[in-house]
Amino acid sequence: MAEGVETEAQRALLTGMGCPIGQGYLFGFPADEESFAANLNRMRERPSGCN
Repeated sequence: MAEGVETEAQRALLTGMGCPIGQGYLFGFPADEESFAANLNRMRERPSGCN
């Protein structure tokens, strides 16, 4: 897993190097506590087996 991925070019380079998983601003920005809790609750309410 790569941390701090901010551009498509970085993601492409990492994927080419065999690193298919990353996190960083390319994928999303930090969330405040209230937003995080709301997203977590929505995920918990999904039927089992759904992504």
